[in-house]
Amino acid sequence: VCHQRGVLLVKTKTVSDDLLRLPDPVCDMLLSEFVTFWASVPKLVARGLLAKRGLLLWGPPGSGKTSALNIMAAHMLKELRGVAILVGDPALTVAGLQLFRKVEPDRPVILIYEDIDALTQRYGEAPYLAMLDGEMQISGVVNVATTNYPERLDPRFVDRPGRFDRITECPMPSAAARRAYIAAKAPEIGEAKRETWVRSTDGLSLGHLRELIVAHLGLGEDDTAVIQRLTEMHART
Repeated sequence: VCHQRGVLLVKTKTVSDDLLRLPDPVCDMLLSEFVTFWASVPKLVARGLLAKRGLLLWGPPGSGKTSALNIMAAHMLKELRGVAILVGDPALTVAGLQLFRKVEPDRPVILIYEDIDALTQRYGEAPYLAMLDGEMQISGVVNVATTNYPERLDPRFVDRPGRFDRITECPMPSAAARRAYIAAKAPEIGEAKRETWVRSTDGLSLGHLRELIVAHLGLGEDDTAVIQRLTEMHART
């Protein structure tokens, strides 16, 4: 916020060119629906409907929710020439959106509510409900939220199409996703060790895999000991 000029929208650097696409049927389904929605916007408008969609992604930490968000945001930026806005303080977000729509009335927008349960705990539920399906909603937008704890959300969020139309679980990375990640980030380890790592990391996140690669290839730690340490760490959560 600038006290002299009001709300300012600040462009942030993106790393979409380096985004790693992994085999993930959930992410592929979400991206397909995302693309299909934007192609159907003229049909929705012709029916007198608001062109908006709501997606809620839930799952444990490290399950790929943020990766799915990044892939949708990258598609928005590169293919649709739209904008992705990270939602925080609802009052500032609404003020920024109103300003943006005056300048860009038709540009596609994706609003990202990361850890929406934490956002509602901090700022209250009412302003976000107004943004999703109330007096503060806008057309030409996809609202995408993530949460590790869907049970903490009021039914008004999780049982109300028009706010979140699809609620999707993001499971931990599959064996195919782990294999692809290891092959991309540690190609020098060879197929035999890669398959051992894939078998030994069932249920672990990409963050765990990153630490395995850093600890073993970067710091020289024994990979079996690292996997055991990470498995024990995960078991405590």
